[in-house]
Amino acid sequence: MKLKISVLLTILFSMSATAFGQKEAAKPVVEPKPKVDVKTPEIRTNAVKMPTVQEILAKYVQAIGGRETNEKIKSRMVKGTLELMPMGIKGTFENYSAAPSKSIMKISLDGIGEIIEGFDGTTAWIINPLQGNRDKQGEELAQTKLAYDFYRETNLGKLYPKMELKGTEKIGANETYVVVGTPDNLPPETFYFDTKSGMLLRYDSTAISPEGKILTKTFFEDIRELDGVKIPFKIRSILPQLEFSITATEVKHNIAVEDSKFAKPKV
Repeated sequence: MKLKISVLLTILFSMSATAFGQKEAAKPVVEPKPKVDVKTPEIRTNAVKMPTVQEILAKYVQAIGGRETNEKIKSRMVKGTLELMPMGIKGTFENYSAAPSKSIMKISLDGIGEIIEGFDGTTAWIINPLQGNRDKQGEELAQTKLAYDFYRETNLGKLYPKMELKGTEKIGANETYVVVGTPDNLPPETFYFDTKSGMLLRYDSTAISPEGKILTKTFFEDIRELDGVKIPFKIRSILPQLEFSITATEVKHNIAVEDSKFAKPKV
């Protein structure tokens, strides 16, 4: 979807694992919420003729406003709130991104401080008050480059050389086409496209971080139209032990943003 935060959520969690863990340990023990079932549901294969992956992707591009309308947008600013459950950690975020693949996000977490992640198109870096500052390398850097293609939504067929339709699956009340995409030298990812609207409703991926690989399931909700393109104003990511959600409160397109904004700060 158009909010690049959708993919960044999992990366931010993994790189902040120490911060969250220390925050949780400092709080009194509370009764945990019921565990969310995040098992991958059974995928159905149908005897009826199914669309091709190319047809599914084309319908998705049209559903989010079309290629031409999306590519008229050159930059984006998103502000909003976030919450990490069940620890009850809340905060705010601010994200600026620009074509072709630049992004910077600042997250302020209650009781923890400010976490900053940036990508200037080549170098990806993180400033973390508890884990320290570092540059991304290897698979983690490759995954960041994949995530921050500004026109990712209209370029899925190029970014994922191998894409296969596995069948259909229910996401809530919606029937979806389940498409598995495999990028070069990275774990496969799964996309769930609504069979009627063409919209992407869910996205499963494996976040890569120094702490290891973390399976995440991301849901796109409260989809609205802005400047001719469709955007999810709420995004939830479910991990084995917790749920992370963000809600956009302000989104602006084609804002003036200098390249220097994405440069790694001298700290």
